[in-house]
Amino acid sequence: MSSKERPSQGQDFGLIERERLFYRVSHERFVELFEADDVDVHRIELAHNSTGQFLFVTLSRKSDHARQPLTFYGLGYHDYRERWIHREWFWYEANRHSSTTTRIIPKDEARRLLEERIQEVAQHAAEDTQTKRGQLFEILADLTDEDGAIAEMDDLGSLLVSVQDPANSTTLL
Repeated sequence: MSSKERPSQGQDFGLIERERLFYRVSHERFVELFEADDVDVHRIELAHNSTGQFLFVTLSRKSDHARQPLTFYGLGYHDYRERWIHREWFWYEANRHSSTTTRIIPKDEARRLLEERIQEVAQHAAEDTQTKRGQLFEILADLTDEDGAIAEMDDLGSLLVSVQDPANSTTLL
């Protein structure tokens, strides 16, 4: 299949431009995709990546093209954003040539695991207190990407610690 025939990222799932641009969907949108009759669940597990521990869910949709699985991750604590990710899901294009799509998890089982994690995270997310540093990271990540924001925060290093709020002489970050 030539690159002209291959759908763009997320096209098989009908992701809108904003969802493709920011590699993120709302929780409601994720559930809509997850529940679609023509979508298969291939993986649902709690795992770590470089930014925290999340529930990873790999889905694929039947289409005219070869299946292009997408992996969504959410319902976890983002170490750099310093907040619980529970109202949105980040996504990336999974490797279509891996053995990931050979296993299909029954929707009932996947739904049960998803609901369990929603309940676990809801308790923590209600107490969420993101710091100014986490807010700054979030702005940088939204302007660039996660890796770019991590690099920027590392480059700023001790400068961030020394920034003071003139109103009350407390450290902002």
